[in-house]
Amino acid sequence: MRILTNEYASNVPGSTGIGSGGPANFARSFGTYATKLGATWIGLIHEHGRVAHSPTIRTRFLQDSVRLFGFAIPEARYRGFLRMRRKQLPETWFAEELARIQRWMREERGDLLFLNGFSVFAWLLLKAAAREGIPVVIQHAGIATVEVDQYAHLFSRASREAMAEMEREVVELATRQVFLNAFSKRAFAAWVRPVPTAQAVIIPLPYDPLFAKGRRRRKTTEPKKQAFVVGCVARWDRIKNHPAVLAIAQAAKKRGAPLTFRSVTKIPTTTVHAQVKARYRRLIEIVPPMDRTALAAFYRSVDVLLLPSHFDVSPTVVMEAALCGTPTLIAPHVGWVSEYRAQGMGTWIIGMEDPERVLDRLMRCAGRPPTDAFVAHLRKTHAPAAVFRTYLRLFRSLCR
Repeated sequence: MRILTNEYASNVPGSTGIGSGGPANFARSFGTYATKLGATWIGLIHEHGRVAHSPTIRTRFLQDSVRLFGFAIPEARYRGFLRMRRKQLPETWFAEELARIQRWMREERGDLLFLNGFSVFAWLLLKAAAREGIPVVIQHAGIATVEVDQYAHLFSRASREAMAEMEREVVELATRQVFLNAFSKRAFAAWVRPVPTAQAVIIPLPYDPLFAKGRRRRKTTEPKKQAFVVGCVARWDRIKNHPAVLAIAQAAKKRGAPLTFRSVTKIPTTTVHAQVKARYRRLIEIVPPMDRTALAAFYRSVDVLLLPSHFDVSPTVVMEAALCGTPTLIAPHVGWVSEYRAQGMGTWIIGMEDPERVLDRLMRCAGRPPTDAFVAHLRKTHAPAAVFRTYLRLFRSLCR
């Protein structure tokens, strides 16, 4: 089986970059598993910033059953689409790009396209595959419409409308749609478009076995008699709601609560929200993004994680931290809420609008590990081999 997919530069062998978040990590793990079982993994990477006067594809890596290519779109055309004044059909705007990708798909003789998340680039692959008659499976790792709404000022109104229609078109063009949980399926129906029952499949995210190799030793004294470390692992993004983390840290300082805060993120060196960034740096220790081994050590070094996202389908940090023995306090719009409630973690869900209330909850919960039921559920339901087998069974059923 020859699997076409959208890939990431950090997954090219020899790359020194740190993985580009959950989708990149998923692609690396799933690709490794699939090729060991005889599949050929054929990835196309959107190379932002590479100078190109026309849509071009170059070889990045060819070895055994892994084939990786880089795709460059003329920057003016790509940026122009995001800021266009009058709405135009994306298939007209990107006609050359679609033709080049279709040719690549024919050359690579793909049996199936697996889209790992959605974007303008993913839509190009989706549209090209539909034209070539190639079945498409898409994993909804998030909702692009929600992301665009958070950064509406970066796009023209015509572009926002076009991208919303492109995401809705997934329902028409994709053969199967994978949701990570029931929460994400409901959210997609509300924000984008309902998905026919025959198309929808729920397959949870897998964990990285690295995080399941050992749980941290818990503190044994009474929570109110010791200091606790509150961690956060999230890109500097509006949807992740870092201002809420800052507000909680400010409340803790004002109250004199025995909490210290550490955040794994990279704050952009821009003047946007400069005062918020300055206060964040003063009250919270900033930890640079790190590789997976160091991240596991970070999870074990803190007592509790905070994830106040405005919206998050299924952030892997919750699962990774829990496997390391560290629980995460999450907002109600994070996709783990159903599993939390089912596995005795309901206390760890709270709205983040009132920092004093969140602080009270932190002080109440600090020192407690994730429930045994939740950790056992993760180890069984999110086991990578089981998850990847489910995907491959789905793929094979569509390639007959």
